Amino acid sequence: MATEGKKIFFSEDCKTITVDFTTDSPTTVLIQDASGAVVTLSNTPSTTFVYADSNLTFAYTHTAAFVGVLQIIPKDVSGDALTSAYSVATCKISCCIAALLKEAIECTCACDQCKKDLLRAEKVQLFLQSAIYEAEHNANLTQSVNNYDKASELCIEVCACGC
Repeated sequence: MATEGKKIFFSEDCKTITVDFTTDSPTTVLIQDASGAVVTLSNTPSTTFVYADSNLTFAYTHTAAFVGVLQIIPKDVSGDALTSAYSVATCKISCCIAALLKEAIECTCACDQCKKDLLRAEKVQLFLQSAIYEAEHNANLTQSVNNYDKASELCIEVCACGC
C-alpha cells in the first residue's frame, strides 16, 4: 500500500521535487525513474534532509526535468531501503494534453478529426490520472508505468485533417 502522509510536488518545469512523507531517518535518498535512472541524494547543504516526528522533508532541483513514474527510496546508514514513496512527474504528458486541446480548439476540419483530437486528449488524461493513482495510492509501479507509457504513446499530434 502507498505511504500515508505523503506529499510529493514537482515544480512547473518538473526539475524540482519537494518531498514530505513518513519514513525512518535516512542517510541517503534515491530518486529512481521507470527506466532505472537514479539520482542519489545525501544530507548536504545543497539538499538538506529535515527529519522530525517520523517525517522526512527535502527539496531537490535536478538539471533535467523528471519524467514519468518515480520511486523515492530512503536508505539507512547500512544501505537498507526504508519506506518508499511513489509519484508521477506529469510535465511531459500535461504539455502534450495542452497541445492536443489547442489543436482540437483551433481545428477547422470538415470531418470528425477535431472530435478525434479531443477524444485522444481525454484518453491521455485518463491514462495519466490512472498512472498517478496507481503510483500514489496503490504503490503499483508496474501498472503505473504501463498507464504512463500508454498516455505517452497516445500523446501524438496529428497534422492536418487526416480525413
